[in-house]
Amino acid sequence: MVMRIAAGFLALAGLSACGIQGGQNPNYRYGSDSPYDNYRQAREVALTTGNEPPRRVPVALPVEAPTAAEIAGPRLMQTVARQYRGGAARPAPVQTTPSGAPLPVVQSGPYAGSTPVLVRYAYAADHAPGTVVWQRAGGSAATAARVCASYADADRAQMAFLAAGGPDVDPRGMDPDGDGFVCGWDPARWRVETL
Repeated sequence: MVMRIAAGFLALAGLSACGIQGGQNPNYRYGSDSPYDNYRQAREVALTTGNEPPRRVPVALPVEAPTAAEIAGPRLMQTVARQYRGGAARPAPVQTTPSGAPLPVVQSGPYAGSTPVLVRYAYAADHAPGTVVWQRAGGSAATAARVCASYADADRAQMAFLAAGGPDVDPRGMDPDGDGFVCGWDPARWRVETL
């Protein structure tokens, strides 16, 4: 019984120390004289009185402008990988080979008429194997070799890497050098005009 009373007292003391009992939530306090707080006050008055609310919302400076890379959007190979994982919000732009020809499509099998994801990724990733594109932390060649041994070939390992979030992330440590190619997978073999 004494333990319950002590636990209740400690819980009450903890809540009062947080200021919750006093209604001191900093998200709902109009204590400062910042331009944004003045805007919020004017907006609340307008909403409760039926007047016209302020049209301009002040922004606290410095505002971080988007970088050129953010404006350009994700690299094409990231879009291809995201589509492979099923998370594409919109279709990728039509891709062509360096000669300007459309990417090759499979002529037979269950996906006839489509371009395999490894072909699309090979063309989108236009850098050479071994070129550091993503900074990886904590990966090692030994871990990558152990994971790669669980796949029948490099193609399956590369597809698993893309499905697991690659090349943006490397949760299994398959890409310690950060080039976006795992288990010895070589994009040159997939950069072909016909399949």
